[in-house]
Amino acid sequence: MKTKISLVSLLIIVSMILAACGTATPEATQTPMVEEPTTEVPVVEEPTAEEPVVEESVTQGTCPLTVEDGAVITFSGWGDESEQKVYRDSIERFKSVCPTVTVNYTPVPSDFQTKMKAQMAGGTAPDVFYVDDQLMTAFAPSEQIMPLDDLMAEAGVSTDDFISSLMPIYQLNGKTYALPKDWGTLGLVYLPEAFADAGIEEPTADWTWEDMRAAAKTIAEKGNYGGFCMGADWARFLPFVLSYGGSYVSSDHTTALLDSPEVLEAASFVAGMFEEGSLVRPVDVSTGWCGEAIGLKAVAMTTEGGWMVNTMKNTYPDVEWKAVVIPAGPVKRADVIFVNGIGINAATQYPRAAAAFLFYVTGYENQAEIVKTGFAYSTHPEQADLIVDPNDKAIAQGGLLPDSVVAYWGPNTGKVNDAVSQALERIFLGDQTVEEAFAQAQIEAQAVLSE
Repeated sequence: MKTKISLVSLLIIVSMILAACGTATPEATQTPMVEEPTTEVPVVEEPTAEEPVVEESVTQGTCPLTVEDGAVITFSGWGDESEQKVYRDSIERFKSVCPTVTVNYTPVPSDFQTKMKAQMAGGTAPDVFYVDDQLMTAFAPSEQIMPLDDLMAEAGVSTDDFISSLMPIYQLNGKTYALPKDWGTLGLVYLPEAFADAGIEEPTADWTWEDMRAAAKTIAEKGNYGGFCMGADWARFLPFVLSYGGSYVSSDHTTALLDSPEVLEAASFVAGMFEEGSLVRPVDVSTGWCGEAIGLKAVAMTTEGGWMVNTMKNTYPDVEWKAVVIPAGPVKRADVIFVNGIGINAATQYPRAAAAFLFYVTGYENQAEIVKTGFAYSTHPEQADLIVDPNDKAIAQGGLLPDSVVAYWGPNTGKVNDAVSQALERIFLGDQTVEEAFAQAQIEAQAVLSE
C-alpha cells in the first residue's frame, strides 16, 4: 500500500513539474502592460519604478511602425504642470507599445516658439515638438519639419482620422507637416446665481447674442454683478463676426475683410454693449481675465473654453457655474477653434521612432485617455462623446458646428489677429469710432497679407 501511494505521489509531482514548464513560454512573451496614469497632484519628473498596472479601459495597441534600434528621441512642448503630467503619462503609455524607444521629455513652459526657432537655427531642436500656426509658418516652407505623408500611409494613419477643420493649418503644397494633438473652442459660461438674483431665466442652447445682451443689461442694472465680460481680444470677437456672416480674411488668405459690413456690424454690437454698461472688460472688475471674473463672482457671463472646468474645480471649487453652446447671430451660429499640433524635426536621427511616437500620441488610444483628464478634446470626431463633464460637453459643441473655423489666415495670422485686438482696444478706450478703428485695422492687416 505504501508503495502504491509513493508511486501515485511521484506521478502527481512529475505532472505538476511538466505543467509548470509547459506554461513558462507564453508567460515570458506577454506584451508589456499599460501603466495606469497616476492621480497624484505633483508632477512626476522621471518615470516611476512602480509595477505597471493595467487600466481596464485602455485597449492596448501595438507600435505604429517598426523603429530604429536603440532609438532615443526628445519631445518638447509648452504647458503648465497639469499639461506636463498629461504628456508624461502619454509617454508611459507609448513605452508599453514601443518599448525599445526612449523618449526624453523636455517641457518649455514659456517663450516656446522663440526658443524653438533659436534651437532649430542652432541645430539643437528636439526630435518631436509642438507646432502651432507660428511654427508651421516658420518651419514648413523650408521643410525643417518633416513631411509625414509616406510614414502615415505605412502606419495606416489618414488625415481623414481627424476632425476635418483641424487639418488645413498643418498642410502645405499637398503635404502634411504635423498632426493635431488637441483643440478647444468657446462657449457661453455663466453664474446661475446672477440670473436668480436678477429674476431672469438662465441661458439655453438656442440663445442668440441679442438674448445675451438683454440678460447682461438686466443683470448689470441690478448692480450686484457685471453683465457680460470681454476684453479687447480677437478670439472672443471672432464668434460675433462669424455669426454675422463675416470673416477677418478671404478664404484664399490674400484679402483683409476687417472693414466689411459684417465685421462693422459685429463690432458695433459689441461697442454698443460696452457703451450701455452691459459689457465689462476684465480690468473693469479688477481681474486679469474673464474666467477669473466668473470665479470671483464679479460678472454673470463670458465666453471661455473647456479650460474653465479645471480652473473652476481647482481654483474656485465652491462656485457653481454652467455653460451652453456659443450664441447665434443674425446669420448663423459659429465658433472659433483653437488647435495645436505635433511635428517632427526633419534632422532627427530617428525619423521612424519619432513618427511612431507622434502617431501614438495623436492616435485614438492615447487621445481617449487624455479626454478623461479633462485637459483637452480628442482630435478624432467619433470620440466627441467621451467628454463627460456637462459644461465641457456644452462648450465643445461650438467647435463641432458646421460653420466654425480654425483661426488661421495664412503665414501672418498673428499680425492679422493683433490688428483686430488693437482695433477693439482703441474702441474701448474711446480713441476711435468703430469705423475708424477697423479702417485702420484693414490697412494694417492688408499690409501684412501682401508681404
